[in-house]
Amino acid sequence: MPSTPFPLLRTPHVVIREVLELFHCQNLVLFSLCSKKTTRLVKLQKNRYNGNELHVNCDTVPEVGWCRTGDRSTYILLGVSSMAEAISDSEEVVEIGGHRVPISYDKLSKLWVTYWDDPIQGMKTVVEFLSDALKCPPVRIRFNRKSMWAIDYANSIGITTVYSDSRLNFRFNEYEFILQNCAAPILHLRTNPVEILIYTYHGHFLERDTIRIANGQWVTLDNLLNLNCAEVNLEFTLLNCKELNEFLKQWLAGKFPRLEGVRIAMNPYFYSEEDLLKGIENPMTKRVEWKEWKRKTFKFSSIGTDIKMDDGRTLTACYCMDNMSVCMAVWPQ
Repeated sequence: MPSTPFPLLRTPHVVIREVLELFHCQNLVLFSLCSKKTTRLVKLQKNRYNGNELHVNCDTVPEVGWCRTGDRSTYILLGVSSMAEAISDSEEVVEIGGHRVPISYDKLSKLWVTYWDDPIQGMKTVVEFLSDALKCPPVRIRFNRKSMWAIDYANSIGITTVYSDSRLNFRFNEYEFILQNCAAPILHLRTNPVEILIYTYHGHFLERDTIRIANGQWVTLDNLLNLNCAEVNLEFTLLNCKELNEFLKQWLAGKFPRLEGVRIAMNPYFYSEEDLLKGIENPMTKRVEWKEWKRKTFKFSSIGTDIKMDDGRTLTACYCMDNMSVCMAVWPQ
């Protein structure tokens, strides 16, 4: 039986609102691209997607997705590609931010893709359009060596989290540019500088909430002492317990007033509680019961050593076998 078209736009606004409330976010975006009128309707519609997050991927497959705040599940809304990738005469044309661009469905990636003469400007326009239509701020951006422009872009629009897990290692000057210029509160680098074992960094670190380095072989004690974060997560480091002892002493004395939690991955065979706590004169007590501490990406369960800090707070230090890391955290008062 053939379907009969339903004149949705001719129905009362109260009906339109109820129908749009049933739309999935992906269908809501496609509906908004149909015309200027549908764009206005979606913008005016208070729906279940408002106030959540947009995640921007500037890696190998440039795309923008919607994510409910606090949930890792992301629904891809639109892709962005170069006009050279478009297949002639097979795309529809839509208007996005005043630009008329082709759009087509990529069956391989199962994604609606827009095509632009300038893909970088296209990505920025798509992000602005989706943020305005769904009333969702862009909070996370993923980049690689070919999309270093994303650093300045993230700074300009106040992105919360900047992330990279590209297989392409960064050149030394590129890696330094990220560390010195990315102002996002959360910086998560799962990629490395090339020839990481000979890489050294002597520059400054920006103040931020969280830094996470997935391969911290290049991180020295001087680097650690100069980090200005509330949460530090370093994996695969070459730091030893004698160096961490110096760091811990300065933390206890109040050098890092913002710091709340540290996780530094270390081979268990190189861990020495004696070296970690050597020379510390602050009152210490062995914790005999488990206590859990959580902060954003940091989770800490400990029966380690409680140490009274100079400012009266309590810091616990221990070796966590589940992630083979020295974990240190200040318990909330």
